[in-house]
Amino acid sequence: MLREDLRNGSFYTGQRLVELELAAHYGVSRTPVREALFQLAREGLITDSDRGYSLPIDTHDDFLDRLAVRRGLDPLLAAHAAQRATPAQVRELELLLERMRAAHEAGDFKEFSNHAHLFRLTLIEAAHNVALDRVCRVLEDQFLIMRNKQYHDVSNRALAVQFEAKLCQAIKQSDPDKAAQVAREYMEAVIRIFGESVEDTSRPWIAPRQRHSDGTVVG
Repeated sequence: MLREDLRNGSFYTGQRLVELELAAHYGVSRTPVREALFQLAREGLITDSDRGYSLPIDTHDDFLDRLAVRRGLDPLLAAHAAQRATPAQVRELELLLERMRAAHEAGDFKEFSNHAHLFRLTLIEAAHNVALDRVCRVLEDQFLIMRNKQYHDVSNRALAVQFEAKLCQAIKQSDPDKAAQVAREYMEAVIRIFGESVEDTSRPWIAPRQRHSDGTVVG
């Protein structure tokens, strides 16, 4: 339940997560709450410090770093899905795409975000690759808080629908090369939205980091 509340934006950035308060809120003992907080911290969804647990305060650079990882992983994920997705999974992707499109047209960014999340999880399952599954699920959770903000913007929702439609088509046609290309182009389009360029598409992209006057990296 705590993980789901983190996903749907029930907590705000920087908020402290107090074990006793959460136990009372969910009507459970402190033990399962403590275990959940420990696991979420291990996955990088929350931060652990001397003051306890809290939601991380993501910077622009943090988000770009995640996009850099997605740019490397998503083409591989998409190619696997194009080769291994079952007919039922292809239909599920198409159904979720239609729900994303309907939510976009209705201006319901929260519903859009929910369906986009389910689309992503179905894509991960369709790849039928255990290692990719584990890595991509953790990364997906780390994107959720920022994604809720991202999809407030109508142009970002339109971009997602545009590229996910192309991806669905490539997967339906069992075309791994096309699926990988679409996934890469989508990530590069998102990176450009955040003010960065990808000059050489054949090489891994590393997000530039802000630096102090002495040359050390900020954050």
